[in-house]
Amino acid sequence: MKKRKSLTALALCLLVSLGTLAGCGGQQTPTPAQSGEGETEWNGKVITLQPASWQENGFWAKHIELFAEYVNEHAEGRVVVHPTAPGSIVPTDQAMASVSDGVLPAMAVASAYVAGSIDLGYVFSTPPVVQSIGDMRELNETYQGGRAGQLWEELVESTYNVHVVGEMYGPANVPIVSTIPIRGVADLKSATIRVGAGSIADSLVKLGASTDYSAATEVYTMLSTGAIDAAVMGSPSDDLSSSYNEVTKYWIREPYVNTTHCTTFVVNRDVWNSMTAADRQILVDAIAYSNAEIEREGYQIIDEAWNTVESQGIELIRWSEEDAQTWAQTFYDTCAAYSQNPAYVEYMELLHSWAVEKGYLSES
Repeated sequence: MKKRKSLTALALCLLVSLGTLAGCGGQQTPTPAQSGEGETEWNGKVITLQPASWQENGFWAKHIELFAEYVNEHAEGRVVVHPTAPGSIVPTDQAMASVSDGVLPAMAVASAYVAGSIDLGYVFSTPPVVQSIGDMRELNETYQGGRAGQLWEELVESTYNVHVVGEMYGPANVPIVSTIPIRGVADLKSATIRVGAGSIADSLVKLGASTDYSAATEVYTMLSTGAIDAAVMGSPSDDLSSSYNEVTKYWIREPYVNTTHCTTFVVNRDVWNSMTAADRQILVDAIAYSNAEIEREGYQIIDEAWNTVESQGIELIRWSEEDAQTWAQTFYDTCAAYSQNPAYVEYMELLHSWAVEKGYLSES
């Protein structure tokens, strides 16, 4: 994925910054008041967060709603969260830089959007091999002391002026949804597919597909007009929420392009430092709350979505075992070969050793 330029237009920065500082009641971003023990005390000014994810509908839009629900209930007005639509304030691929620059106080950012500045972003949010949310959390949070997640957090916080509050996890189980039948690897050569994650896009290109990187909000129209043949977006339930069943005829039931995903919730470091310890913990707890809700309901919602689209006449395509293995190997090899950056190499070594222990990969 090519590195995207940060938001530089002074007019837009001023416009959005003023809106962010004003919030809903003209309040300004607070500055910290310190107690004798160095703890930040609330100074009476409300912090207003206007986060979005990369996704207009589905699990990651729901994550933002649940996060807002929890914070607004528990922060007693000290921190107020107003969810926004992706791209409504700044382009999605500029979200991290905008938070870093102070244009926005907080956002949920998929790692693929910062792969131009952090190589590990290429693979972190959509890794190959993992099979479930539990797998991804084990890899990031507990395997070898949670080193995989620590690597990502360290890179983000050293590259941008942000604090990583946590990861928002969800069941991806991502199919290709298409207007043309893609019955196996050979059919990829005739398809133009919208893909957000560079790792998935590069893997599809290696197998002969053409790819497109348009914004998620444009996909429905592009499918309906024939500008693209297919799209890799979210889970089946996400795709159903976005009404892609109205403009496609074929969904690939097996294999999934990717099985799980995480999005990184970040807060501008100066805003984070201005918050009380109690309010910081509320944000951490809000992510834990949204993760628990999404994981509790997610897989059932996906199963119901498959049943719904099949009942509506969508043809569910299952690739041969050979083609499914070809996809899985191509995806892993593409990710492994992407970068020789030491942090990236360390992450891929962690992923490989974890996958071998789980029985997902052989020793070779």
